Amino acid sequence: MHRRLLVIAAVAVATSPLAVSSAKAGSNVIIIDGDTIRMDGITIRIMELDTPETFKSRCENELVLGLAAKEHLRSLLDCGTVTYEATGTDRYGRTLAKVHVGGVNVGQQMIRDGVALPYQP
Repeated sequence: MHRRLLVIAAVAVATSPLAVSSAKAGSNVIIIDGDTIRMDGITIRIMELDTPETFKSRCENELVLGLAAKEHLRSLLDCGTVTYEATGTDRYGRTLAKVHVGGVNVGQQMIRDGVALPYQP
């Protein structure tokens, strides 16, 4: 019963609205998961960090941790103007970038806050 409630809560987080204020007037940031966002029509894989999967997660625990990372990323991005520095693309065609909010490196902050691990290529 307790496990079922946890999954229901995780699904509720995953389906909540995802728009966040961004640097450009009229643009928005969509949070895809704990390490990927979409901004100005560009899918951005945040460099430096890795978070548990929310899409095709391997187990219930990974899903719960992934949704927690996604929610934490949302709280960081809500704190100010979102900017990014693109450095290339990954094998999926996503833009690799360092993402900042008000001068704070989001990737490094997620790792410090314990919701992400350093990315190991």
